[in-house]
Amino acid sequence: MGEARTGHEVHQEHEKLVRALADQHARTVAQDRGEGVPDEAFDVLMEHAQTLMAYEKQMPAFLAEPERVRSQKVIFWSWRVQSAVAIALIFVLHLLGYSHGWYFLVVPHLVATFCGWPLEATVKNHLARRSASIVLHAMGVVLVLVVLSPWFIVALLIGWAVIGTAVSDGQGAGK
Repeated sequence: MGEARTGHEVHQEHEKLVRALADQHARTVAQDRGEGVPDEAFDVLMEHAQTLMAYEKQMPAFLAEPERVRSQKVIFWSWRVQSAVAIALIFVLHLLGYSHGWYFLVVPHLVATFCGWPLEATVKNHLARRSASIVLHAMGVVLVLVVLSPWFIVALLIGWAVIGTAVSDGQGAGK
């Protein structure tokens, strides 16, 4: 996408292109002497119109870019922090001498968070992926609670189902 611009800057650029088209239209009308407009003037007018139309097609992406960049940061750090939480939990379980049975929950959490590392935020999917990444932190808390009390296993399974669905939504649309 390039450099993220503010909505105000995007709208200013749009206004500049509209003014350029209007100015060129006024010059073209002034050149009309009853026999039509010279080809060169008409070509310049059409070039301004095409530039404006191309910019208007890109405007939604330009306006969404700051939020997409913010989402990308949330996604990037959420999955890495949760990987660190899982590693720390494995280390703590080992140090405390807990049963190796808890690894069947912690290791899949670790593997799943590693799988989230390459996720990218596109204009179309960034909000769903950002939401899933935020819910991931709640899943980290639930994982710790599961280790302390087995009754939280149901919450853990439901949470991963929600995250998996949110991350996969729009995955094909972003490519």
